[in-house]
Amino acid sequence: MNNLYYWIGTIGYCLAMVVIGVWIRRRIRHDQGEQMNFEFWIAKRQLPGWRLAVSLTSGWLMLGWLGFGMSQIYMYGATGLWILPIPWMILCVIVIFMVPFIRRIAAVSLPQSIGKRYGPGARTMLAVMSFFVFIAWTQAELFMGGVLMSRLLGVPIWLCMAIIIAPIILYVWLGGFRANVATDVAQFAIMAPFMIILTVVAVQQASAASHGNILQAIGQTAPPWAAPGKAMYLGYLGWLFPIVLLVGYLPGWLIEQDLVLRVQAAKSTREARKAAVWGLGLIGIFVIVLPAIIAFCSMVIYPPDAAGNPNLAVGAEKGKEAYYICSALIANLPAWLSVFMLVGIIACQMSTVDTFANVSALALAYDLIEPGMRKRNVSPKGRLLLARVISVLVLLISLACAVISDTLKDVYYISSGVLSACVAIPSIFIFWRRTTLPAVLTAAVLGFAGTIGAFLYEYHFLQAADANLPHYYQNDLPTWISPSYGYNYLAVGVGLSLASIVAVSLLTRRPSARQLAAIEAVPVEEYERFTAGAVQHPSENIS
Repeated sequence: MNNLYYWIGTIGYCLAMVVIGVWIRRRIRHDQGEQMNFEFWIAKRQLPGWRLAVSLTSGWLMLGWLGFGMSQIYMYGATGLWILPIPWMILCVIVIFMVPFIRRIAAVSLPQSIGKRYGPGARTMLAVMSFFVFIAWTQAELFMGGVLMSRLLGVPIWLCMAIIIAPIILYVWLGGFRANVATDVAQFAIMAPFMIILTVVAVQQASAASHGNILQAIGQTAPPWAAPGKAMYLGYLGWLFPIVLLVGYLPGWLIEQDLVLRVQAAKSTREARKAAVWGLGLIGIFVIVLPAIIAFCSMVIYPPDAAGNPNLAVGAEKGKEAYYICSALIANLPAWLSVFMLVGIIACQMSTVDTFANVSALALAYDLIEPGMRKRNVSPKGRLLLARVISVLVLLISLACAVISDTLKDVYYISSGVLSACVAIPSIFIFWRRTTLPAVLTAAVLGFAGTIGAFLYEYHFLQAADANLPHYYQNDLPTWISPSYGYNYLAVGVGLSLASIVAVSLLTRRPSARQLAAIEAVPVEEYERFTAGAVQHPSENIS
């Protein structure tokens, strides 16, 4: 009987998302010419700040990434806050000041901004890498959603993943980016109570387990990857650990295409700044603070066993790392509440999957294929059909990748390094007037090679030195760098990219005045100016 209620909740929710897509389609004016494509990709720059802030928060409430972040707090204690929550909070503050800089380039996508500043070769390379990153993230979050749904619906994981993408295909086809944002707002109305309920449950269970002394119990816990009594110590792994994480993660997060797209989609810079401020509050609460509280409480509810392993048995699964905190908490809820929590899981994953699939399709259709179609004078209507078809194709590719997700685990981790080293560094250096096309291409190639090479060395070639040592010392790295084991590859890739872009820029010919003119002195506010600049003209083929 419980399965029937789960299915009713799932089908009802999916139908509601499709209805929103139909509603958005009826509200969209039937535009002609280029406006059709600007509507599909960026909602004609008409969206208010509050809606974009909610959309971004929904897209970042991804249970795969949050589950990983919570597991790291469980395993390290407070030191695990450096892995996601602290860099994320710093990111949200920086974005408020970044808004006017992002809007100084009239471009729909980040690779297009790169192309306007450096040339079409840079746009192509960055689009390929951007597609690689976000398709990996899409399939990973899709897989996580399938895993969490499968236990409750009682069907195979692949079927649960298909259930997630089916409504997305329909509402993205009908309404494009505008439908994406509208469903994000509706999904947030479910996701916010979901996170609050999960936090309340975690606090109540931790209070019961500790007789009301939660903080004291946390302080007495011995996290599996930290020493006894160090659960609340932020600097357990030393000074290099947070530096490596900030260098490795922050650049990529700062220029994420889903973030940049929402800043550009606001109807004014003031509204975009409002979105950033609202985003700081919403993301701070629902993506950072509440998951951290849940993770700390789980240390009390499910204390590590005598061998130092997480005491998180979910069904027949009990891994060495605490990836199943959410599942373990939901499993103990009353049946009626667990139905709502299942819908919350679907909302979290659907909002993330549609966000990442959207920017994957943007890179493939808008940046890689559409320029060639423009040269062949393909009509705007034909290019709009391409955008829709590619958006559906990306979702199907993500499903196929998620089905074989176990073989793509390395790709998911590598993608974070590629985003920072190969996409973020060239994007940030747009504003340095000395940066050249050869420098960008060199930085992207060396950053890619450095990231992959360092990852393979760190994860696949280092040998255990002593099984009795903590996990971060079980390798052949020098003692001073061992605590950041597992994340050093991020800093290696970013370091190579940064060094090469500066060196090659200084050794090659200065950019032309036409290239530098791609950066406006002030944000581009007028919609007509923006669309005129965002349409690719032959003059963009600069060298």
